[in-house]
Amino acid sequence: MIKKFIIFVSILIANFAFSQDQEATILFNDGSSIEGFGSLSKNKIYFRASLDDKADSWSYDMVKGITFLGFESSVKYEYVSLDEFSKPEPQLLEVVEEGNVILYARIRESYMGASFNSNGFNVKSTRIVTNNIVSYRSGRENVTTDIYVKRANEKYPLSLNSSFYKRAVKYFSDCDVLSKKID
Repeated sequence: MIKKFIIFVSILIANFAFSQDQEATILFNDGSSIEGFGSLSKNKIYFRASLDDKADSWSYDMVKGITFLGFESSVKYEYVSLDEFSKPEPQLLEVVEEGNVILYARIRESYMGASFNSNGFNVKSTRIVTNNIVSYRSGRENVTTDIYVKRANEKYPLSLNSSFYKRAVKYFSDCDVLSKKID
């Protein structure tokens, strides 16, 4: 058992030690941008101009977002204020689609954990959601998805996570084509 634990910890350390940031462009609130290498963790952007530099932590007070550049596509994240009560601090959301209405997604990893009683019987599974930010396009199975929509003139996005049909019909009532598709 101890041998398996040591191997697991070694693999975990090697994974973090040798991982590199992805090519990215950081977007500042003043409209400027810088190309370099970035990563996301717990609602923060970590960015460095070159791989030789030390990564700096950036948050919503200076940065609008970050765009990761991939082989065939790019993935954009922006800081968005969800509402003034439950999440007063802007959250990093993936921009899935931009247009008259912006579609945002927040994808978080989740996994099943098990807990045992004192006798070792009655195993019950619990779902644990981590704060790791995962791309909407990642195709991972164990994720929790929150969907938001926002027009340019709106201060806060609308969550479509509960009562999707009812909220979507009301929100897109001014668009006949989309209303028909929802029906």
